[in-house]
Amino acid sequence: MKSPFDFIDFWAVDFDWRDGKPFEHHWQDFRTRKDRSLKTRTDIGWRYAGKGKKRICVKVIDVFGVDTTKVLEVKV
Repeated sequence: MKSPFDFIDFWAVDFDWRDGKPFEHHWQDFRTRKDRSLKTRTDIGWRYAGKGKKRICVKVIDVFGVDTTKVLEVKV
């Protein structure tokens, strides 16, 4: 393994995550048996309708099957 990203099998991002609402992935990428590549940057060009604090939720599943979720707060 050359990078920590080598341990990721799947990840998804909810750019507009809110408490009490289901996770809604706006972007995802995953590895398959035939294609082991994995994007480390989104290519959707997400834009927020307004300014202010936003919450982004990232879900990651690694090669061991461990599911991790991280919520990040950003200012737009």
